[in-house]
Amino acid sequence: MANFWHTLRGVQVSDLGDKHYLFKYFHKMDIERVENGAPWTFNNHLLILYQLK
Repeated sequence: MANFWHTLRGVQVSDLGDKHYLFKYFHKMDIERVENGAPWTFNNHLLILYQLK
């Protein structure tokens, strides 16, 4: 997914277990691009995005 989004400053993906992943973006424009392009799927599974405060 990280390569598909073509981020400006990259994204770091961490496996949190139990089918949960943390996507860490390094530029606000990257976050906005991903959020505005939703809904996203991977291998026919819906990705549910939530922005941590």
